[in-house]
Amino acid sequence: MTMTDTDDFSDDRGPGPLGRFVRAFYDARRDAARAGDPGRLEPFIAADVHWREPDVGAHMGYLRGRDAVLDMIRRALATTGGTFDLSVTATVETGSHVAALIAWSAEKDGERIAGRELAVYEVRDGRIAAAWFHPENIADDRVFWGEGQS
Repeated sequence: MTMTDTDDFSDDRGPGPLGRFVRAFYDARRDAARAGDPGRLEPFIAADVHWREPDVGAHMGYLRGRDAVLDMIRRALATTGGTFDLSVTATVETGSHVAALIAWSAEKDGERIAGRELAVYEVRDGRIAAAWFHPENIADDRVFWGEGQS
């Protein structure tokens, strides 16, 4: 069996409840980005969330609390002129966690980057309580976000 960008391993019926929740979060994130209002994501994120992005830019790293996460999203959108886009291509879930394969792209200073990452979310009481992100190519991320040289 080979995994493709469109495989969803929840089961033959499609994503389960956590997979649907994460897809709704990314749809809301896209709408919030278009509206310039990341605050629209508040209902999805626990107030005391633990959020671990790769430490590849001044706006990333370990973030504690919903306000820090929303600020990170604001800064990423500002840095990329609103071009930072993410979409869920596959999910797999357990009772409290969902792993999502995320395809993303962004433009900055005339350069475009695209990639994939594995995002793992812990969902508690209908909100994201914790998140971990594992990029496919951390070296490209570091160069794009200004934290390294190629």
